[in-house]
Amino acid sequence: MIGYISGTVVYSDSQKSIILTAQGVGYEVSTATPMVPNRDIALFVSHIIREQTQDLYGFESVDDKKFFEMLIEVNGIGPKSAFSLISHVGIQQIISAITFDNVDVLKSAPGVGKKSAEQIILSLKDKITKLEIGLSTKEKPVKGGVKVSEDNKLDAHLVKETLAACQGLGFKDQDVLPMIQRHLQGAVKLKPEDLVKIILKELR
Repeated sequence: MIGYISGTVVYSDSQKSIILTAQGVGYEVSTATPMVPNRDIALFVSHIIREQTQDLYGFESVDDKKFFEMLIEVNGIGPKSAFSLISHVGIQQIISAITFDNVDVLKSAPGVGKKSAEQIILSLKDKITKLEIGLSTKEKPVKGGVKVSEDNKLDAHLVKETLAACQGLGFKDQDVLPMIQRHLQGAVKLKPEDLVKIILKELR
């Protein structure tokens, strides 16, 4: 199984890149964004072997690779759908969507329908609490050794109220969620109405 590739990009488009290794072998790898030709690159790889095909999916970090492999364990979610989710939605927002039962965010990825999104939430709700990446509702050390206070814990009720308010104003969840995550990591405890006001200022 291929788990890691380093080499020079000899071709790249919006879906795949060909990476030439020092041994003279060129590997075609699915990549989330186009790579710059003639640049050296290193990717963690998930090697998917099927009866008639073999596909390589490339990731910049081992955490991204592990998350992709967790997604494809969900019933009905294939590699293309899982890679589409990571490429178009992003791991942080996928974790947020699962945590707060937000089907619409997952549906925004090409190839992912309502039933698939619901299955992802159902299957991974418990698993993501054990991840060391993405969102956490526990205290977590940050730079300088300072711990996040109790007031900074992610509040599912707060997030849902803020999302509902923003939806009513015509804003999409996938645009609002990253802002909510960022502001909830701050030092000030926010109420839903305060958070909505802050987000509206940024969006307008």
